[in-house]
Amino acid sequence: MTSDLNVRVAHYSGGMKRRLSLAVALIQNPEILILDEPTVGIDPLLKQSIWQELERLRNEDHKTIIITTHVMDEAERCDKLAMLREGEVIAAGTPAALKTQFGVETLDDVF
Repeated sequence: MTSDLNVRVAHYSGGMKRRLSLAVALIQNPEILILDEPTVGIDPLLKQSIWQELERLRNEDHKTIIITTHVMDEAERCDKLAMLREGEVIAAGTPAALKTQFGVETLDDVF
């Protein structure tokens, strides 16, 4: 065996772990993809790449993608949002509709 085969996932960088996690999630070609904070702790270039792939999966492969995030600039990229506080939905709708409903300019202000 070569040393490459003995590498443990624990030694991967955060970016490599995120890529691996997304690849594993896509192996079965699910109709619905549920991702928990898919870009936390990674560099901006990889973050952009992951979002491009998520958008491609939505637009070209017609996947339903559900993500959790506390980063509002990522929430801004979503079609629909449900904002939760202490397990309760406090607001739901499109990013634009929520900002209009609450008369604010940012999703941080909606929250």
